[in-house]
Amino acid sequence: MKQLVKKTELENGITILTDYMPHAYSVAVGVWVPRGSRHEAKDEYGLSHFYEHLVFKGTKKRSALQIARAIEDKGGNLEAYTTRQETGFYAQIERSHLALAVDVIADMLMNPRMDKSEMEKERRVIIEEIHSYDDIPEEIVGDIFNAIHFKGSGIAHSITGTIKQVNALTHKQMLRYKKQVIDEIPLLVCASGKVDHEELVRLCAEKFACKKTRGPLPADVYKAHNSVKVVQKQDIAQSNLFWGLSFDRSLMDERGRCALSLFNVAMGAGMASRLFQKIREDRGLAYSVYSTADIYRDCTDWGVSLATEPQQLKTAMELSLDETRNFLKYGFKKGEFERTKTNILGGMYLGADSPEKRVVRMAEQMLHLGEFRTMDESERIIKNMTEGEVVETVNRLFNTAKFSAAVIEPAGRKKTKLDVDFF
Repeated sequence: MKQLVKKTELENGITILTDYMPHAYSVAVGVWVPRGSRHEAKDEYGLSHFYEHLVFKGTKKRSALQIARAIEDKGGNLEAYTTRQETGFYAQIERSHLALAVDVIADMLMNPRMDKSEMEKERRVIIEEIHSYDDIPEEIVGDIFNAIHFKGSGIAHSITGTIKQVNALTHKQMLRYKKQVIDEIPLLVCASGKVDHEELVRLCAEKFACKKTRGPLPADVYKAHNSVKVVQKQDIAQSNLFWGLSFDRSLMDERGRCALSLFNVAMGAGMASRLFQKIREDRGLAYSVYSTADIYRDCTDWGVSLATEPQQLKTAMELSLDETRNFLKYGFKKGEFERTKTNILGGMYLGADSPEKRVVRMAEQMLHLGEFRTMDESERIIKNMTEGEVVETVNRLFNTAKFSAAVIEPAGRKKTKLDVDFF
């Protein structure tokens, strides 16, 4: 699991990391903007996601079709995404086309046309995207949870923004965002695969030459509340639940992060997990049930998602709470700890073959943790961790956390009242 990682920082605020894979035929390379939806002002909700879309619509030297063909005609793929913490653009392509991939992504970020007419067309596309999420109760309940739990911070609002918010975004705001990316925001360039570090540094110095300054990272604000909310919606058959918690990231170092990962996998990350076995296999109460964790620069959240018949909601929720309480009190079951370790390490080994997975892991660690931990470092920590350390860590984090629960259920029935006794 030894990684050959190199790092260079350019004077203009671009940080370059490479993860050399000598036996790879391809390279995954990308640029990450350390600004996501949580950094938007109230009148900018949805702007980061809109920007992610609009840079694909053409540059000063490429049309939208030419951007797509440049990578796809070489057998590669070009991806982009927006989270609450960052906006990322990356390509996976055969190694000899590294310069092309860097040129295309740099062109998109340094020279986007941002035509008004294209912005209006893409506004309609994003509204259709929002409509598609409105048809997925699992997505809606997650947004409700974030809205009530993180009220007063940027994590509270959705990544895409609402239709009203997207319709209110202006061309002037988009041009200002473009200028901030070029002039102010420090960028992160990461590459994994058969990539020469010095070659990538030279390419970045050339392709991002118009970026002159290094500004500060966007400020993060973390606020959390104990809250419960039930929302009713037409045209759905099940009740969807998300309950969870969050705590300040300063309470969790790298060993704590690995402990939380072991806890999360044991509780709800797969068919062999406690929640899946108890709620789906033993009781037949849900088709979809899982746990999830998100790590931001300043906070971490963990939660449980499930969907069930409305009359079974309280039973399913109580079962999920009971399983969590049992872990906090009694720890791992016989053989569960070693199986969970093997699960995590096996997933890491499988991902080690993929330049794409390695480059995203590297970028997200830099953006969310502020540092990069190699896979062999994580492997050592997980192998050396004890059951007692995991249980003690999770109990300590839960004792400091704020807890919330959100439900979206079918309309036309008496609204469910949740009297939740968490921990």
